[in-house]
Amino acid sequence: MEGESVLLNRGASITRVAVQAAVAVVVSAAVVGCGSQVSGSATRPEPDTSNLDFGNYQTQPRTVGNAKSLNQGRAWEAQRLADYVAMPFEIDPAYVYDNRKETLVHPTQIVLNRKGLGKLIINDTFDEVAEDLVAGWLNSWATEPSGGSPRRSLNLSVLIFPDAKTAETVAPILEHDDFTYNTDNEKVSITKYPKTYAHWRPSVSSIGSWTVHDRYVIFMKLDDETRAPDLPSLQAQVERALEVQIPLLDKFVPTPSDQLERVPLDPTGLLGRTLPSDPSAPARAQPDGYFTGRGALSLFVDPDAELLSTFTKHGIDLISFGDTVVFRSTTAAGAKDLFTEWKAPDEDAIEAPAPQELGDAVACRANTYESQGEVKTADHICYLQVDRYAVQIRDKNLQDLHQQVAAQYVLLTRR
Repeated sequence: MEGESVLLNRGASITRVAVQAAVAVVVSAAVVGCGSQVSGSATRPEPDTSNLDFGNYQTQPRTVGNAKSLNQGRAWEAQRLADYVAMPFEIDPAYVYDNRKETLVHPTQIVLNRKGLGKLIINDTFDEVAEDLVAGWLNSWATEPSGGSPRRSLNLSVLIFPDAKTAETVAPILEHDDFTYNTDNEKVSITKYPKTYAHWRPSVSSIGSWTVHDRYVIFMKLDDETRAPDLPSLQAQVERALEVQIPLLDKFVPTPSDQLERVPLDPTGLLGRTLPSDPSAPARAQPDGYFTGRGALSLFVDPDAELLSTFTKHGIDLISFGDTVVFRSTTAAGAKDLFTEWKAPDEDAIEAPAPQELGDAVACRANTYESQGEVKTADHICYLQVDRYAVQIRDKNLQDLHQQVAAQYVLLTRR
């Protein structure tokens, strides 16, 4: 898909398995530990990799080290926060469409300034008012794509500030500036959450709100085209979203602001064993890093609630990403089962050659599309399984892809 090749394709990567899942149950295992070694012991001796063709790709595990700047540390904190920002479908399963392509102007969901909130922020005072912003993350979903039937959309962002006092100062000012943008706006209350500052326009079925919770400010922009403007309904939708979001934030442990500039970027060591992005042609806009659950949905073109169910089903507790995406399971059996689901037949892909040296540990596909009655190849994707790790790697060039697979195999098996 043009312009989206840096993201994993939902249809070509996670098999459409029928999973009965409570989408609120997500990966909750914390990323702990320190040092450059991946936690857990190897389940096989280090293999002979002398016959593998890995080209010029890196095969030595690297020490990622600490953040080199405050902004790098802030982006890392935003990615940590992502695992604790509610997905709209956890609030209401009717939200089935990832709407970020229609919302964002910045290529990632990381929020470090006004640009990170895309088209949701109209006033130009945000960066001045929120100058102490540490980091934030934005999720944007709708009940269906725009341009079709009337729909609902929910844009939910969590912003971290250095302390509760700063958050309490900033939130009402941001709401005031948002409120004064249109003279028809009216203030409204969210009874269950008195630290919420909100407004709506009686002629428009939409509501905007800023909620203070400890050092966090929760921003929401909710539009409902499915009914005439109905304030009680909009207020109830805001309250329901806060009921889901606030308990998640109570589980998040923010990094002290004075430590962000030098924070360790790879506390488990798995990122150092993940093939890094090429600095001259990075795999995606957001920096290489890791997630433990929700945040990993940002790596997919068209994620859905089933993905969180899949992570839980297979015990996935850590996902690191660079040129490749490595999914760590709590067990080798979990990783193998996930790999088996990935390589099942897919209607939008055909089997492609895989590196023979790795045998059944790898399977590859060509992602296809039809143009003027002819089936063409968009790109290739390979799946790799090594012990507790299941890996996805994609590239338009099959030879390069095979070399990346080989390099990633070596990185995960080298002591």
